[in-house]
Amino acid sequence: MDNLITIILICAAMSLLLNVVLKQVQVESVIGYILTGVAVGFAFDLQHSDSLDAIAEFGIVFLMFTIGIEFSPEKLRLMKREVFLLGPLQIAVTASIFFAIGHWWLGLSPPVNLIVCLALSLSSTAIVLNLLTKSRKISRRYGRNSVGILLFQDIAVIPILLMVSILAKSQQSVAQLILEVVYGGAVVFLLLFLGGRILTPFVLKHVIGTRSHELFVGGILVFVVGSAQLAHYLGFSHSLGAFLAGMVIAETQYKHQVVADMTPFRDILLGVFFITVGIQVDPLFVASNILTILALMLGLLVVKSAVLFAIVRLFNGTHTALKTALLLSQCGEFSFVVFETAQLNNIFVDSQQAQLLIMAIVMTMMLTPFIFRYLDPIAETLSREPEHRPGYGSDDVDLEVNERYVVICGYGALGQRVGARLDAAGIPFVAIEHDGRSFRASRDRGLPVYFGNAASRQFLEKINIDNARAVVVAMSNEPRILLVAQSVRAIAPDVPIMVCASNVQLGKELTDIGVPEPIDSVEQAAQALVQQLVDLELLQQDAPRPRE
Repeated sequence: MDNLITIILICAAMSLLLNVVLKQVQVESVIGYILTGVAVGFAFDLQHSDSLDAIAEFGIVFLMFTIGIEFSPEKLRLMKREVFLLGPLQIAVTASIFFAIGHWWLGLSPPVNLIVCLALSLSSTAIVLNLLTKSRKISRRYGRNSVGILLFQDIAVIPILLMVSILAKSQQSVAQLILEVVYGGAVVFLLLFLGGRILTPFVLKHVIGTRSHELFVGGILVFVVGSAQLAHYLGFSHSLGAFLAGMVIAETQYKHQVVADMTPFRDILLGVFFITVGIQVDPLFVASNILTILALMLGLLVVKSAVLFAIVRLFNGTHTALKTALLLSQCGEFSFVVFETAQLNNIFVDSQQAQLLIMAIVMTMMLTPFIFRYLDPIAETLSREPEHRPGYGSDDVDLEVNERYVVICGYGALGQRVGARLDAAGIPFVAIEHDGRSFRASRDRGLPVYFGNAASRQFLEKINIDNARAVVVAMSNEPRILLVAQSVRAIAPDVPIMVCASNVQLGKELTDIGVPEPIDSVEQAAQALVQQLVDLELLQQDAPRPRE
């Protein structure tokens, strides 16, 4: 335990230092985490740590959970071409080409060749989705293509691992193995998806009713980790259970706040995952075989890019096909999972060839953030065809602010009056409310109110607050007003913010934040009272005096 804490502490300190330096030259943090793993693994001769691997796996778990939230069953139905056509075609064609190379050129035995070619056909869910999510390009056409193909790949990992068990000549028959998978899959689906759709909204409603944010976050953590563990117990991957759990949450009204609360857990654990990827790199081995590794890396990138471009181009323009192909050209984390399972079952190439493949895979993953950064210039250079952007985006999510909306932060008495006046004036608005009772009461009346924490920057980024027409902070709690104003101004520096200040000090602090003209509610009230008094005096002067 002490050794694990020491390793984590060293990794955290080194990754912090490296990423601060790399951010100065605009290098993605993924690279910093992988380099941290390389350095720690080399310095402490740490090639494998079961405890660290177990923690790192939950980075993928939380990533798949947040992706599941993005893709409800309805959206998955709308993406059936990307998931159930492009995905299978990509794996089938890529694996066939790699199988031919392994058979005719490398002379691999059929069982080993089949496992290797299927593992190499997989791309990195962790890196690609992390880049798309942070850049908010996941709803672009190439983003949707990439997500659809990655989702099918993650589902395909299950039969690939089953195939490894079959090739290992398990004592169980093939029919028995398949029956167990079908049975386990049905149980996972019924418990997590169908059961979760009934039970989860009921539980969340009562958790929200406690008005305790800690209980809300704790409840979501129990649901995510429990779903992942249930799937694992039934013979499936943790990530599949987490993905189904995310799809359940996608059906509720709390999904935006859930994403905002789970993002820090996801990002930290993904950092641990990338560190474990770097630990597998042996710098001395890389230095002595650098030309072979670079040739393997280039071959992997070229073959996968060519296959992806040819398949995606059948249904999309050249520009979109190029971006999708380049973005998914690397190999992924599940390649390591397949290789490790094959080694445990004594079905794999010799250690020298395995190490070469692992190094080439890691290098393709390290190259991906640089490819993503220059994706637009590369696509523009290789294709002059304009990018096709069909009408996805704001219609794909329950709440994604656009330039027509006024956003009301807080929907209590003041927020409701502001909303009513905006509605009367024909100005579209959406409101954000963090109190469970007020939220449910407003939704029951059919009002455009969404559950969320308006002071959370992750939540505001998620709904694209920078596209808002204006933001009205309709709250009475002074610290809360300041937090919301600071968060909005940090993400959307050009969006007008309307807010009432109940005293001079609050007005000064709001001005310092960047709210140019906070409304002085005391002054406004004083003016209204004086005006009412004046009107009353005038009425009394105009009134006829009673006769004596």
